[in-house]
Amino acid sequence: MTRRAIVQKWILYCLCALVLLAVQDLILVRIRIGGVHPFLLPALAVIPVTLECSGQSLLYALFFGLACDLLMPTGVFVCFYCLVFLAAAVIAQLLSRQVIVAGFFCSLAANAVGLLLCGLLQILLRTYQQSISTGPALMLMGKELLLSLAATPLVHFPFSRICRLTRGE
Repeated sequence: MTRRAIVQKWILYCLCALVLLAVQDLILVRIRIGGVHPFLLPALAVIPVTLECSGQSLLYALFFGLACDLLMPTGVFVCFYCLVFLAAAVIAQLLSRQVIVAGFFCSLAANAVGLLLCGLLQILLRTYQQSISTGPALMLMGKELLLSLAATPLVHFPFSRICRLTRGE
């Protein structure tokens, strides 16, 4: 694959992520079930990693996390998403290479890993910083996890389409 084709592929992934971020911010935040709404950010960071399995995909997850940290006002600590999405991307890449064949179920598992890392780290840090109760926080995280996993097809199918188009299938 030429350098130009690689750049075009990652531009398409970024544009798709931008559109899905708009869907997250304009539509999905209005859908509340059990007091939570779907959270697509971990899926947007890790699903391209499962489809591509390259160093470029890890860079994408790192820079996507950095963009989220710079653009989102609420963070548990500086570079939270950058570090969490990179860790989730490394785990997702291991999953897609050694455990589950890249596809929808791999994307679902990688999204679950990303959501769990985000949720558990937030609970851990907020419990330490603000003395919140872990029981209700874990219950809320579980609800968000289930609802967000149900929204995984919104992210997987557009990204898998880009992957197929850029490979010439």
